[in-house]
Amino acid sequence: METETFSKLPHKIYHEVVDKIVKLHNLDDSSKFKIEYSAGSAKGDNYLGIMFRIQIKSKEDNSTKLSLIAKLPPQNENRREECLAEESFHREIEFYDILMPIYKKFQKKKSVQIFTEFPNVFSILSKPPHEAIFFEDLKMRNFEMFDRFKDFTKEHIILVLKALAKMHAIFFCIKDQEPEVVKQFIGREDYVLFIIRSDKPMLNAWYECQKKLALTVLEKIKNDDIKEKIECFLNGDMKEILKSIIGINVAEPYSTICHGDIWNNNIMFKNDQNGIPIDVSLLDFQLIRYSSPVIDVMHFIFTSTTKELRDKHYQEFLDIYYETLSTSIRSLNSDPNKLFPRHIFGEHLKKFGKFGLYIAVMFLPIITTNKEDTPDLDEISDKTKNTENSENPSIDFKPSERYEKRILGVFEDICNLGYI
Repeated sequence: METETFSKLPHKIYHEVVDKIVKLHNLDDSSKFKIEYSAGSAKGDNYLGIMFRIQIKSKEDNSTKLSLIAKLPPQNENRREECLAEESFHREIEFYDILMPIYKKFQKKKSVQIFTEFPNVFSILSKPPHEAIFFEDLKMRNFEMFDRFKDFTKEHIILVLKALAKMHAIFFCIKDQEPEVVKQFIGREDYVLFIIRSDKPMLNAWYECQKKLALTVLEKIKNDDIKEKIECFLNGDMKEILKSIIGINVAEPYSTICHGDIWNNNIMFKNDQNGIPIDVSLLDFQLIRYSSPVIDVMHFIFTSTTKELRDKHYQEFLDIYYETLSTSIRSLNSDPNKLFPRHIFGEHLKKFGKFGLYIAVMFLPIITTNKEDTPDLDEISDKTKNTENSENPSIDFKPSERYEKRILGVFEDICNLGYI
């Protein structure tokens, strides 16, 4: 078939998969159809993978007959090694290849559809170094990624929290009713702790850069108590702090499978004719973790909401999340008061809520940085590998007014909520 390329896939094995998918959909007649490749994401949108959009179009009228997204690991060998891409990609493959079939089978047995907020998958390649996941292109179902330089509305936040609650509920129930089915996912080391233990120079530099940025902005805080608490947290032994939050078994018996990377660029929304979000799909499960569900809630709320939105709706967000979780658990024939009681939810917020501060420090520079100012991870990885001073690679984000406002709001709320 004729192939028109904006950006070709980097290895023939990927093209072979595309050809199989095209043939399966009876779109392989080269006299009638053509394949077009293009970038599936912009610079700064994906740090642990590379996205390609693959469209099969009619030669007659140029209409799109099938559209796929191919997600590949970083092709730069140094970046792949520095970011431990093989580990993260393997986790996402496990989610789609093992967990999702388990979830679907379990829901079918219960005659309910609880968690459906994810894309369909056409094909998976799991052998390094040419891993790949071929998804449906959700744009064909009118899903769009939200502009990360705009602020989420209450409606956006509620949709995502409900989807997370349903995802958490399914694993809770399978662990309760069929623990043998999911035992391989229980007690696994968290990816964040895995990369910290690996002691990769670039990843260490990433945290030090974000910490330095946060401490610089912290000087604008006039409340000495808040300033002291934030400084103490950021200057503490982050490995030990994280082990107390996401370490193996610290949340048991109330751990479930969490998304692990729930922020703007890993979510797509469908809007109604008035631009109000009415549906959501979660993407990028490369950092799935076995932890308290509170970790996902904190991750999303403190990277995705403004202080103004939290001031108005924070407790409402927590209530909606827990209500959806408990309703979903009941619909799957388990007892939420056993699997994750409301008082345990409150205790976990106090115990693990500080994760919201950590993740905001790590992610808000990414979310608030313009694409042209986003660090080039391929370039940094190459420099890290090829210089004697590789233990201190330079990673610089330029602080913006939006970043300062968002991180200052997080500082205040984390302290006022008693999370640190």
